[in-house]
Amino acid sequence: MDTFRYYMPTEVFFGKGIAKKKKMLFSQLGRRAYIITYTIPGRHYALEDVKEILEEFSIPYVVETGIEENPSTETVERAVASVQDFAPDFIIGIGGGSPIDAAKAIGVLLANPGKRAEQLFDDSGLQSLPIIGIPTTAGTGAEVTHFSVLTRTSQNTKQAIAPRIFPRYALLDAGYLMEMPLRLSCATSIDALCHCLESYISTAASDLSRSICEIGFSYFSQCVDTMRQVLGNPDLAESVTPYPYEVREKHMMVSLIGGIANTQTGTCLPHGMSYALTQSKHIPHGLACGLLIGEYLKIFKDPVNIARVERAVHLCGFRDVDDFSDFIDRMLLLKDDITPTLEEIKSYAEEFFQQKHRFARHPESAGKEEVLRIYTNSLLKKKH
Repeated sequence: MDTFRYYMPTEVFFGKGIAKKKKMLFSQLGRRAYIITYTIPGRHYALEDVKEILEEFSIPYVVETGIEENPSTETVERAVASVQDFAPDFIIGIGGGSPIDAAKAIGVLLANPGKRAEQLFDDSGLQSLPIIGIPTTAGTGAEVTHFSVLTRTSQNTKQAIAPRIFPRYALLDAGYLMEMPLRLSCATSIDALCHCLESYISTAASDLSRSICEIGFSYFSQCVDTMRQVLGNPDLAESVTPYPYEVREKHMMVSLIGGIANTQTGTCLPHGMSYALTQSKHIPHGLACGLLIGEYLKIFKDPVNIARVERAVHLCGFRDVDDFSDFIDRMLLLKDDITPTLEEIKSYAEEFFQQKHRFARHPESAGKEEVLRIYTNSLLKKKH
C-alpha cells in the first residue's frame, strides 16, 4: 500500500435545519460578522436563517451581495475595502463556489492588512479570519476545500490563491437547494461528479481517497433514474428542478465528497482545460468541465487506468464510458450553444499545453495532440 497523508480540518454538520440547530457556533467566532454571498432570484433562505441567528445573539453584521460568478481580484479588494472600519471577526460564505472562494480570499486580506489580492498567489503562509461555509448549490464542495480560485483579470485566467484556507465549519442543508433552476442543478452536479472522477484517476489518489470517491459514485448512481426523467428538455432549463428532497440530499453528498477527495488529490486535465471556456465563452464552470470529461475518459491507454475508469462509470450507474458520455451530453442540452472556431480550439490547446503544472496529476503522458483531441471532439461534436 502506498504512503499517503489525509488532512481535512473543517468540522462538517449535515442535515435539515442544521444552521439553526448549530447556531451556537456563530456565537463562538467573534463579535462582528461579514456575510459574503450573491443576489439570487426569489427568497435567499440561507441568508435569512443566518441573519436571524446573528440577530438572536446580537452580533452585528455586514452583508456583501455583489460577488459575481468566478470572482475577480478586484471584487475581493472592493469587498475588503468596504468593511475596513467595521472590522469583522469572522466571515460567513453563503452560496456556491464563487462566494465561498471569495470569502476565503477576503478573510486572508482582512487578517493581513496592507496585502493586495495579487499577492495572494505567491505568499502561501498567510492566515485567514475564521470562516463558516454554507453551500446553497451542490457542486464545488468549496465549504470543505482549501482552494480559493479567483479570476486574474490582468492575465485573463483563473488561479487558486497560495494560502490553503479551510473553513472552520461547514453547514450543509439540502433544503437550501430546493429553489435551484434545472440549468444550475445540472452544472453543479457535473462539477461535483467531475471532482470525484478526476480525484479517483489522479496520480495523488490513495486507497482512502478512492474509497471516498466510490461513496460519491454510489450516491450519484442513486440519482440517475430521477435525473433521466427530466434531462434533455431545454424548456425546463430555468424552471425549479423537480427533484425530491432526498435526491437533493444525495447531490449534496456527492458535492461534499468531491470536495473532500479533491482536497487530497487535486484535479486532472478537464478542470484545468475548462478555464479557457469559462474565460472566453463565459460557460459556467460545471458545464465547461462536463463538456470535456467524456472525451477525457476515452484517452487512456494503460489497461490499469482503463479498468479504473470503467469501474468508476459503472459505480456511477452507467454501462460504459459511452453511456456516461451520452448522459452528460443530455445534461449539456441545458446550456447555451457555443460555436468555437477551430482556430479558437487550437489556441485553447496551445495555451493549456504551456501550463505544465496542469499535467501533474494526469496518470499518463499527454501531449499537445491529446489535449487538442479532447477539445476538438468535445466542442465540435453534435449535441443530440
